[in-house]
Amino acid sequence: MKPYIILNCAASVDGKIALPNRQKLKLSNEEDFSRVHALRSECDAIIVGIDTIIQDDPKLTINQKYSRGENPLRIILDTNYRTPENAQILDNKSKTLIAIGEKTPVKNLENVEIIRCGKEEINLEKLMLNLVERGVEKVMVEGGETVLWSFLENELFDELNIFISSVIIGGKGTPTVAGGKGYINEKSTLKLKLKNIDIIGNGVLLQYSKSKN
Repeated sequence: MKPYIILNCAASVDGKIALPNRQKLKLSNEEDFSRVHALRSECDAIIVGIDTIIQDDPKLTINQKYSRGENPLRIILDTNYRTPENAQILDNKSKTLIAIGEKTPVKNLENVEIIRCGKEEINLEKLMLNLVERGVEKVMVEGGETVLWSFLENELFDELNIFISSVIIGGKGTPTVAGGKGYINEKSTLKLKLKNIDIIGNGVLLQYSKSKN
């Protein structure tokens, strides 16, 4: 069993999600920010990886400028428990859950719940089962590239939404929508079905589901 899972990200025309030095940049426009926060308000939980927390320090709450609603459960995939004590996600605006490795030492952080879920990396299927038991029905995964790849590789998603910003970033080692090891041949690549295309300001929203072929 699993919740309904939506993978969501913004990327450049050449598929990059950050600068070559991994620094964050604004890819979504105001219209897309409104869409993202409206989507957050529809979800019971948001998932990000520890690299996103360290590099971007997001709050993962709903910005009232764009949408109304109750802040979702915030989940960090953090096998080695590297979440900084001063991370904004540890505020009391909503509950925060940190998934760590089975043998990872625990440190005391305020406003968090810790669950052990996997050894060398987080066991996503085990985590999804835990969320179902908590009553979570819809999950939004916001990245970064390693987390997105993990969900894609395991085909653990129902929707993939990519907002394409009208900008080129370039760079061989620049973070992309899907990091990880990648597929080694054409036959093994993940096939998607394009469900919808929306022009949003000066960008394009591509919405996919898994292909049944």
